[in-house]
Amino acid sequence: IKSQVLPLTAEVLKPHFKDMDWKIRPGMRTLTWTSLNIEPYIDHLFAGLKKLQELISVMNDIINNRIDYNIKLVTKTLLVDLPENSSFTVSDFVVMQQSHISAKSRFLQGKNMEIEKAVEDLIHQIASYHFESQTGIVSDDDIANLRNHYNRSVYQALL
Repeated sequence: IKSQVLPLTAEVLKPHFKDMDWKIRPGMRTLTWTSLNIEPYIDHLFAGLKKLQELISVMNDIINNRIDYNIKLVTKTLLVDLPENSSFTVSDFVVMQQSHISAKSRFLQGKNMEIEKAVEDLIHQIASYHFESQTGIVSDDDIANLRNHYNRSVYQALL
């Protein structure tokens, strides 16, 4: 499961992995193979692994298909339209560019809103994870760092 975690999200997922370690702890300290409650422990452990796997899968899906994809589209957006093999006056060029820039700015605004919504969905997925241990708290600083990373990424894409 750890191999599927993107480096960007590793810090914010530390509490999730600590929670998983907490679930594993009884098997490392108190349970033996002859214990009567080994079967429920194993079921609980696999349920926790499945829950963590689903979280990471949803996070990777949001990042790859909603955030990074849209950032790439923003990066590839050209704000100047220079038609090939045609001549035009300066005033025609200005009118043509105003129309083009107006359309592209609406497109960029839409992509910005999609990215912002995807980042909020990502943060919601991370923060809404139910921890079984008392140590599982996602740091506000880690969430702010994740949000700031994507703010900078969108800004860089516009440059």
